[in-house]
Amino acid sequence: MKARPVVVVVDAIFLLFVFLLSNIRSTIFWSLYPSADVIVGPAWREIFLWLMVLALMFYLLKRRNLFDTYLRAWRQQPLLIGFIIFSITSTFWSNTWTVTLHRSLAFTFATTAAVYFGVRYSIDKFLHVLVLLGLIILTASYTLIFASPSLGTALNHPYYGAWRGIFWHKNQLGNIMPIFNLVFLIGLFSMNVLNTYLERIGAFLLYVLSMVMVFFAKSASGYILVLLIHFSFGLVVLWLKLRHLMHPVHYYAVLIVFLAGAAGASLNIEFILGLFNRTPTFTGRVPMWTILLRDVFPQRSWGGHGFGTIWADENFRFQMRDQVGWTYPVLIGDNGFLDILLNLGVIGLALFLLIYIKTWINSVRYFRQELTLEGFFPFIFMIYTFFANLTFSLFMETEVFVWTLIITLMVGMTRKRNEIRDV
Repeated sequence: MKARPVVVVVDAIFLLFVFLLSNIRSTIFWSLYPSADVIVGPAWREIFLWLMVLALMFYLLKRRNLFDTYLRAWRQQPLLIGFIIFSITSTFWSNTWTVTLHRSLAFTFATTAAVYFGVRYSIDKFLHVLVLLGLIILTASYTLIFASPSLGTALNHPYYGAWRGIFWHKNQLGNIMPIFNLVFLIGLFSMNVLNTYLERIGAFLLYVLSMVMVFFAKSASGYILVLLIHFSFGLVVLWLKLRHLMHPVHYYAVLIVFLAGAAGASLNIEFILGLFNRTPTFTGRVPMWTILLRDVFPQRSWGGHGFGTIWADENFRFQMRDQVGWTYPVLIGDNGFLDILLNLGVIGLALFLLIYIKTWINSVRYFRQELTLEGFFPFIFMIYTFFANLTFSLFMETEVFVWTLIITLMVGMTRKRNEIRDV
């Protein structure tokens, strides 16, 4: 049954605000660490906006008769429920409980919206949504870069002139944009995602613009992620064309070549990183990680310092700057897994990894089931999440956008598998 215009409008508003709020702290329009001490401050205004957005979600659930499906989706994710409860519970042992409460609530609300997306959209339809989101981000970023360079580009040494668009840092732009490189590529080649040739021409233009954006962001990790995604995409296209000719011996040969390549790369890591103007210390990250694991993590190893708390402490950021010898405060741990460990301890990281590994397994099952370009999106995206979070924090530190996509895909893949079982 065709949705009424008002439902379609509410759906669009809901989508827009969820993606805005899931990225809000990573943009230049909001504070990376908003104060949570004052009830009328930006942190709690953010929570108020989330409550309004969730009200829209409940309206949509009712109008689209999705309540039962939505609740069933939650019942199928006990690990996710446990992780959320643990994140909120960390408020009780946090040194800055207002910060932890704010961050854990925002995280919970984003997860709640992501489950709705997984219930509401198939993977190919959600890719269509991401194409539109990419269009919005590119338009806003290009407008800011050229209309207000003081906001859209970095002005301080050593990043002077690097593009950052609407984001707080060039590395944020450089690490997020490869997601949309992949989305535009799939939209360009898949009729299931974009139905008309005009839309696919638009996807090509957006793809080119997103590549230009990554180039001028001057982010080494962004360059590596782009190469990784294109390499993975090329292998997928090749495999889809040749899989009917392949036998087990071919897969073993590919595995041997891959292992040999990985060994060669590890032996020549200094040379490879040098191509991107980087060193084996990852621009000073390795010494910082050593200090964090040696001195900070043992202080609260099991439960962590509280969800989203560790880098919200300004004194801690300056202390880390002095210890690692940087010229500017350390703002994040530059490793998504490490930041979860610091904030939620061994227990929190274990819960996260169980969800993360489950999503990996589901992504493999999904592409074996679908055998289409869009069917491979969750798997390539999971490859992206792993490598992107090795030298930056993109799970739940500067934003919850990547986490929202992970949960959306996990719920969507689970729902698809259940539908096939029920047939």
